[in-house]
Amino acid sequence: APRRPNFLIILADDLGYGDVGCYNRDRGKIRTPSIDRLAAGGMRFIDAHSSSAVCSPSRYALLTGRYHWRTRLQQGIVNVFGAPLIAPGRLTIAGLLKGRGYRTACIGKWHLGWDWPIPPGRRGLFTAGPPGGREDPPEEQLALWKEVFSRPIPGGPTTRGFDRYFGTDVPNWPPYCFIEDDRTAGIPSRFLPAALLGNNLASQQGPALAGWSLEPILPALGDRACAAIEAAARESDPFLLYLPLTSPHTPLAVNDPWKGKSGLDAYADLVVETDALVGRVLEALERSGAARDTVVVFTSDNGCAPYIGVPGMEKVGHFPSGPLRGYKSDVWEGGHRVPFIVRWPGVVEAGSVCRRLVLQADLLATCAEIAGAEVPADAGEDSFSLLPLLEGRDAPVRESAVHQ
Repeated sequence: APRRPNFLIILADDLGYGDVGCYNRDRGKIRTPSIDRLAAGGMRFIDAHSSSAVCSPSRYALLTGRYHWRTRLQQGIVNVFGAPLIAPGRLTIAGLLKGRGYRTACIGKWHLGWDWPIPPGRRGLFTAGPPGGREDPPEEQLALWKEVFSRPIPGGPTTRGFDRYFGTDVPNWPPYCFIEDDRTAGIPSRFLPAALLGNNLASQQGPALAGWSLEPILPALGDRACAAIEAAARESDPFLLYLPLTSPHTPLAVNDPWKGKSGLDAYADLVVETDALVGRVLEALERSGAARDTVVVFTSDNGCAPYIGVPGMEKVGHFPSGPLRGYKSDVWEGGHRVPFIVRWPGVVEAGSVCRRLVLQADLLATCAEIAGAEVPADAGEDSFSLLPLLEGRDAPVRESAVHQ
C-alpha cells in the first residue's frame, strides 16, 4: 500500500482574500511569491470559507469539523485566560490522525483556551495594569504569578490530540511568553512595557517575561516549524504539523529585513514577512525530502482586520478583500471567504482552480479519507471530504455553509 501522506496545515491570521497576489491580480499591491508558487503547484479554491469572521470559532471548526455555534461560544472569541473551547474527548484532526499512527504537532497561535490554574477570584491580578505604571509587580502579585506559571497548564493542545505544542497562545495578550507543551517557557515576572501597548502592537496588559519583545515571535515559530519538519521526515511514521501563524494579525511588529518592503504600510510589510516565512517552511519541507509525500494546505482564519489601516491601503490601490465586500468580523464575504490552497504532488493537478463551495471544517473529513481513518458518528458532523475535488472531479461536496 502507498505510504500515508504527511499533512502540513498553515493557517495565517487575519490575512484577507485579496492580500494574496494570485487571488487579487486587479486590486492588489502586495507581492506574495511564496504563496503564489504554492498555488501554482496545487489547487486554488476561490469559494472557500472560514466558519466565522473572527478567529477562535474558525479555529474550532477547522480542527473539529463542526460548526462553532455547536459550542458554548455564541458570540465573540475566547477571552484572555479563557477556558478550553474544544471539549475533553472531542475528536480533532490531530486526534484522528494520531489514531492512525501519525506524529502530531501544533506550532503557533492556539487561542482556543486552557484550564489556567488561576485561583478563583484572582484573575484580575493577571489582567490588570501595573500600579503607577511600573513594570515590576508588587510582591504579592509576583508570588501568585510564580505559583501559577510554575504549574502545568491543562486543557491545551497536548490534551486535544497533539503530541507537541510550541507557541504564544495569543501574541497580543498575556502571558507574554512562549508556551511549550503544557508549561510556560520561563516564569513571567514583569508587566509588559507600556511602549509595546497600543498602536497595533499588544492590546492587553499582563504578565511578561523580562525583556520580552514582539518582533522575535514569528521567526521563532518559523525556526520551530522547520526543525520539526526536518526531524519528523527522518522518522518512519507520517506526521501532521498544524502551523497557525500569529501574522499578519496584530502585533504589527515587523522585523528589519521586511520594513518598507511592501511600499505600503506596516501591515503590508507583515504580509510580505509572512509570505517569506511560508516560503522558508516549504523550503524546509523540500530539503527534508518529504515534499512529494505531503499534503500542504494554506488558508486564513478570517478576513483582514479593517483597523490596521485599510482606508489608506485602498486609497493607493490595495484592497485586502479583493472584489469582496467587508472585512474581519463582517457577515459579508470579505469577513469569511478566505484564501485556500492545497498542494499534493501526484494527486492534485498543478495550477488548477476549484470553484466549488468548501469550508475549512471540511479538512477533518478530508484528512480522514486520505489517511484511511473512520470518522465516528458523533464527530465531524459538519465536515465533507474534499478528496473528490482534489482528484479533479467537478461536483459539489456540500450544498451550503453557515457562517457567523
